[in-house]
Amino acid sequence: MKNIIKTLLLALLIVSFVACEDQDKDPYEINIEDGPFGSFIRLDITTSPVLDVTDIDNTSFGGTLSNPSDNVSEYLIRVRRVSGGAASDYAAYENYTSFPAEFVVTAASLATALGQTVADFLPGDRFDFEATSVSDEGVIVSFDDFAPNLAGNPGMAQGYRFNTFISCPFVQADAVGSYTTTVSGFGGLPAGNVFEVIAGGDSGQIIMVNPHGSADPDGVGYEIEVDVSPFGIATVPSGQFIFDTDETGNAGFFDTTVENGVGFVFSCAGAITLSMDYDLVQMGSGGNFTFGSAIAYAAQKN
Repeated sequence: MKNIIKTLLLALLIVSFVACEDQDKDPYEINIEDGPFGSFIRLDITTSPVLDVTDIDNTSFGGTLSNPSDNVSEYLIRVRRVSGGAASDYAAYENYTSFPAEFVVTAASLATALGQTVADFLPGDRFDFEATSVSDEGVIVSFDDFAPNLAGNPGMAQGYRFNTFISCPFVQADAVGSYTTTVSGFGGLPAGNVFEVIAGGDSGQIIMVNPHGSADPDGVGYEIEVDVSPFGIATVPSGQFIFDTDETGNAGFFDTTVENGVGFVFSCAGAITLSMDYDLVQMGSGGNFTFGSAIAYAAQKN
């Protein structure tokens, strides 16, 4: 059972701490019964999480939309494209008025919504979806209306903010090189660190060398292995040391480890995007603690 480190300085963090007891609750029940809005749209992804660039005309992303609260009269989705770090304006994508419903995204439907062509799309492009729902009483709910611990909980399967990518075949030789951290959801070690990515033990693995730029007084190295599928889907084996906990102002703990790391490595675009849990063990007591779950991390090749 993970507990919150009460001594953590809030100024160092941009993520919310969530006690295990809170995570064990049904997020839909928390939102529906305890929240002020009383309505919720759930999205269960049933396809690949990415669009396959090698079969762009036939690939799709999507899942099933459901309304556990049974009181949503309208659900509106909009989308934007982020390519090479530049984001387009959001455009209307789809509206739904009955549930359950199938949510389907294709390259062609994205192009139509954005006023672009499929030929404009590039491997590594990200498509961000934002949605709002309107209850039978006329109350509008958006992603920003959820408590941080619910909004950031992958198990919640919330249908208000999510994304997909255009993937490309993973080529290890293209992925290695110098990178800069562009997103660090853990505020104690901010973005901007420059580090190296080297080849791993096989053609489907890379190693991020000290991605947070930790001072590493003990010479641990913080070499984070990342396993990558042929189409760029990444998993980070749990238990790897990722930074020196003392740097966060929390003494008396062993180095922080990465757990449950997932995401993408787009070798064709030189982009890494991950979601990781940061866990740590207290010296002496052996107690397990966490800095937070599903912490966002991203890096771009220089």
